[in-house]
Order: sequence, then C-alpha cells, then structure tokens
Amino acid sequence: MMQEEHDLPNRILRALRFRPKGMTITEVAKQLGVTRSPVSKHLEILQIAGKVDVRNIGNAKLYSLAQRVPISAFLCFTKNLILILDNEQRIVQVNDQCLKHLRQSKEDLIGRTIREAALPVVSTPEALAVIEGLEREQVIADIRYARDDGEFFYQMQAIPTTFEDGEKGCTLVLEDITERKRYVSDMEFLARTGRDFRDMDVTDDIYQYVAQELYTLAPGFLVWVGIIDESDQILVLKSVVGNPVAIAVTEQFVGMKVEGMAFPITKADTAELIRHLKLVKAPPLYRLMHMEVPEENCQQVEEAAGGIDTYLMGLVSRGRIVGDVGISIQAGTELPNRGLIEAFVRQAAIAIDRKIADDRLRQSLAREQEQVRNLLFLSRTAMDFIEMDDSVDIYHYIGDRLHDLTPGSIIFVCTLDAEQREIRFRAVVGDREQIDRLQGVIGTELIGIPFPLSEMLLSGSGVSTDRIFESPSLYDTFFHQIPGERCVQAETELGLGRGFGRNFSCREGISGCMMIKLTRPGDLANREVIEAFANQASVALLRRRARANLLQSERRFRDIIDFSPFAAAIIDSDGRYTYINRAFTDLFGYTLEDISTGKNWFRLAFPDETQRREAIAAWKTDREQAGPGRPRPRTFSIRCRDGEEKVIRFSPVEISDGTQYVTYEDVTEERRVYGMLVGEIAGLRKK
Repeated sequence: MMQEEHDLPNRILRALRFRPKGMTITEVAKQLGVTRSPVSKHLEILQIAGKVDVRNIGNAKLYSLAQRVPISAFLCFTKNLILILDNEQRIVQVNDQCLKHLRQSKEDLIGRTIREAALPVVSTPEALAVIEGLEREQVIADIRYARDDGEFFYQMQAIPTTFEDGEKGCTLVLEDITERKRYVSDMEFLARTGRDFRDMDVTDDIYQYVAQELYTLAPGFLVWVGIIDESDQILVLKSVVGNPVAIAVTEQFVGMKVEGMAFPITKADTAELIRHLKLVKAPPLYRLMHMEVPEENCQQVEEAAGGIDTYLMGLVSRGRIVGDVGISIQAGTELPNRGLIEAFVRQAAIAIDRKIADDRLRQSLAREQEQVRNLLFLSRTAMDFIEMDDSVDIYHYIGDRLHDLTPGSIIFVCTLDAEQREIRFRAVVGDREQIDRLQGVIGTELIGIPFPLSEMLLSGSGVSTDRIFESPSLYDTFFHQIPGERCVQAETELGLGRGFGRNFSCREGISGCMMIKLTRPGDLANREVIEAFANQASVALLRRRARANLLQSERRFRDIIDFSPFAAAIIDSDGRYTYINRAFTDLFGYTLEDISTGKNWFRLAFPDETQRREAIAAWKTDREQAGPGRPRPRTFSIRCRDGEEKVIRFSPVEISDGTQYVTYEDVTEERRVYGMLVGEIAGLRKK
C-alpha cells in the first residue's frame, strides 16, 4: 500500500496525459482504482508544484497537465529584454539582451531586488506599480523613460510565473517600442498640422506658423521661410524664427532686419531650388544670401555663432517651386527629426501654394482636396494589397479600383504569359449593361480568351512602356483579335470614347496590362493616381506570383518526401520535428503530435533509459563529427507505438541552416535473416 501511495502522483500524471481536456477527481480515482481522498490530496500537491492546472466547470474542478515552457527556451532566442523575479521581487534570472542593454553583469543583478538594482525602465515608479499590483492575470503597460539623449518607450509585460518548487514570481518582458511611438507621434504631428493648414483662415500668417513648427522640430540657430515672387523674380524671407540672440547678432552684422529681406532669383536659381526635394546641406552664408550681403559680414555672423550648418529644402507643390525653407544649427551637430521635417515641408508647400494668391485660392483648394483623396485612395489600396488573401480575385479588385478612379469607363485587366507568348483577359469591370451589350456586339465572352503576344505588339499597345499610353481604337484594345467591323459597331452603338492602357511592369518585366475604354467624350482624368496605382498593382501581382511559385515549390518538396517509400522526418535546429511523411507513421505508428520534439521521440522510441542515453549520445557525437552535408548512418532497435520492436537504420544529414533531414529504413527482416544465416553457419561448423 505504501508503494502504491508513493507512486500515486506519477499514476495521476500518466492518467491526465491522455485526457488533454481534463478529468475530475472522481474520474481520476475511478480510472486508478483508488478512493477520492488520496487523489484529491495529491492533485493539490501537484497543482502547487505547477505540474497540473485546474479550472472550474460549474461546481466541478477539472484537472489537466500544466503546459509549461522552460525559461531557457525563450530567454536566449528573443530580442526583448527579460527579467525574472521571485515573490520578493529579487532578480533570479536575466537574459543576455537585457544585460547588454542595461550594461550590467549578471553577478551585479542576480539576488538583488528590483528596487535595489535601480535599473532604467523597470525600476521606475510606473513599472514598480505594475509589478506590485500583479495578481493572477498578465498585465501589459507602456513605460516612458527619459534619458539625456531623449525619450524612450517600452512595452512591459508582467507575467505571473510559477517556479518548479511552487514558489510564485513574475517574468518581465520589455519590448523597445520607441520607434513605433515616434512613428505614431510623427503621424499625429502631421495630422495636427494638416488640420491646422486646413482650418487656417485667410488672415492667418501661414509663413510664421511653418517657421515656428520647424523650429520646434529643430531648435538651434535660425529657421526661415522664403517665398518666390514670380512677378518680380525675387525670393522674400517671409518669416524668421529662432534664438533671439542669434537673430539679433545676424541683424547686427547684416545691417538690416532679416525678416523681409529680398534676393533676386534667376531661372537657374529656381532650378537649383527644385532639385532640393529633400533636405540638403547648404553652402556658406555668403552664398545663401545670394551674395547680396558682404562676405566679411557673413563670416562674422558664422564666427559669432561658433560655426553654422544650414540645411535647405525647396517648397515644391505640384512640380512648381513656391520657395524654400532654411534651418541653421550649431556646426557639427546632427539635424533632428529629419524625415518628419521633410514630410512637414512637403505638407507646408501644399498649404503655402494655396495661400499665395487669393484669386487662385478656390482652384488651389480643390486641387489639394483632390490630392488628399488620391493619397487616401492609394493608402487604402496599398493596405488592401498588403492584407489581401490569395483567395481574393486580385484582377477584379484592380478593375474595381480603376473604375472608382474613372467611373465613365469599361476596364479590362489582362495578364501576360511570356513563356506562352499570350495575353489573357482576367477581369472586365464597368456598367453591367454596357459590358453585356459590348460582348453581344463582338460576339464573344472576353474572360480567359488568349491573345497572341505578337498581335499585342502589332496593335501598338506599348508592351515595353511603363507609362499610360493611348489605344487608338477598340480594335487595338482587343489586340486585333476581334474583327474590325464589330469593334467599330460596338464603338458606335455604345458611344465609346478614347482608350488608354498601362502595363504592369517591374524589374522582373511585364506581367500584364490594364486597358481603360472611356464611355464618354474627353480625356483620362487622375493620370498620376492611375500611374501610382498601376505601380502598386504591379508589385502586388509580382508578390502573388512569387508566393504561388513558392507554394508550388513547397508542395512539390512535400510531395517528394511524402510519397517517398522510405520514412523521413525534418527536424529544425532547435530539435523540433516540423514534418514527418506518411511512411514514417506507417513504420512507427507515431504522428507529429506524438513526437513534436526530439525529447518526446527519444522517450517513446527508447523507453529503456540506458538505451535512450546511448542513442542520444550517439546522435550528438555523430552530429559533431560529421558536420553539415555528410550522412551519419546508425542502426537502433526502436519501440513502435503498438509496442513492436523494429530494427531501424537511421540516415540523418544536416543541411546548412542546422536543419536535420532523417530517413529511416526497416532492416528488421534483414537482421533476422542475417542472424539465421550466422546460426546455420555456426551449426555446420560444429558438425
């Protein structure tokens, strides 16, 4: 009885192992043939030890094996910072990434409380409040940390943790989300300034606003906004913001108020400004002043400031130069927020362009609103392409979005097969009645019809171009494959207008095209957006084709292994079984769920502990000695799932990324026959 009582915990664990959904105390007791009292006592002990989990279903408690992940499994293989604390908040474990980030040694931290260690981020009041308030559920909080070189943000996960001895503690996982926060902050800044520009009154000083916002992003010496007066061919400094002392010193040596200064500007100067679509380092102050201020005075300003680095960027709106912005900072220092400044300057250029002339304000505003709509359209389509499942008809989606841009039209989306040298229509989008009438006149359904590529070349549809081209007639749109008289009849009856096309092209070549046939007179609108959308679609089609090729390659590889007459398995560098073929299950009876790790495999295949140790040692030794690319054949006796013993010849080989490919050959009969022959030979010798 004492022996049974002593072995009861292991028997309980074995019973729970085959009931993943859990068992009640009564069910465990009934299966083991014991009373409920000892089962209840041992289940409580196992729960405290962290070996079983319990959940309440009504009035009943349902016990199941605890799912525990060893700490070592994720400490070393994550870029996040990880600290593990006991129930008194003493540090008991810390990963290398955390030590490197904190610039501490493990000896300095282990055994100290989180307060004593006074660590950045995790010892702040906000983090300590989260840790001390942790109960049973995981808590996630964003922690802000300020240093001399700026603000940093971390997402901290505080996870309740149970150690092997049953003691409670917690695991802290910190992810650096500074870049994410900065991105969100940048987007909020641009959204705010976008709203400010949108809501700005005609009387508001837009130039002062732009200069002030730029100085907020890059505080230093001076920031100015210069605007081109096209009628007088001059560049006027509309606003100057900066350090008051710097402004005073500059005006002292220049001899005049800086704001309002005007410089003659030629076409060559304008061309140079247009080139500055990004921030570029500017020449010395004398050149910046267009040589209108004595060079000696300019040098005195630079010397008084201890050296100046100036950055310029053109205010360019719709390809037209409006002016420029300049940012002067201490020489040798890095310009902060460079990307955000460039985005803001582009945004400001649009707003300033609207502001320049009252008589063009309404027209300018309409164009800007159109640009916003186009940007929103392209942002949405870009996200749609990124998130699009392969089951979605991408060709019809492309046609629908083009029709959104050109409502009075019929859209044809085609793909090009370079190997077969043919074009196929994949989608036709537009007014359903018009499409039915069109197909009725030409006498055929268009979807799926192959057109020879040579006819596309003859039609002059611009196979090699990556810009919008004009397709003179419906006959050309259909690549000369539909009789000309029918095409003319369709154009007349449907009142069709001009036709346009654009290829789907990227570095891999042409993958197809989209054709737009207007159902009204006039020209094609939204050309730039169509061009940008066509570029998006080109990339999306290329990605889909690449994914399809990859999936096909993977399926072919899986089929080769799965249909192999030999049992085979693929084991990743961490020892996890990622794939076994059908021959493996036929040979051993085990499925991938049974042997998800090497540890599970050795435990099932070698139930005898001595044999298991020998097999593991042989596996490790052979792997070290053979190295990648060299097979390591070994023969072992294996216990199958049905209990049968089989003699198996293992042939593992390691590939370049550490993955193991193993084949298994059943040599049981071969060994049996060999043994019989040896026995008979021995018998003959005795005779």
